[in-house]
Amino acid sequence: MQPYSPYLAAMALPPVSRPTAALADLRAFLASRERHQWVFALLSVLITGYFITVFLIQSKTKEYKPPEIIWVKNYAANRSDAEIKAQQMIDEEKRRAEQAELKRLQEKQRQDSIKLQKKLSEFGI
Repeated sequence: MQPYSPYLAAMALPPVSRPTAALADLRAFLASRERHQWVFALLSVLITGYFITVFLIQSKTKEYKPPEIIWVKNYAANRSDAEIKAQQMIDEEKRRAEQAELKRLQEKQRQDSIKLQKKLSEFGI
């Protein structure tokens, strides 16, 4: 069995050139470009840069937020109707108190907004 020859051995490498010749070649290449080619080249660089920036921003690790746990009360299966109604009355009182607190906070926020609007209108804004 004959060993395989490396596939790069027969490949011809470009000749080494002077840096000034390389810069002159680059300058000639860039000078021959049309305006629309420059516009599309700029657009392609900007779009690529935008996506790279977005990925870098999103890749930052965020602070750990523990999961929100919702506890459920387990009621006994053999409760009487009176116990159920009593618990419903307690729950209804809690719900009404929460609604009253929410309405109070909303009214306070509305009053603060009215004050701010009046101050802004005094300044002509």
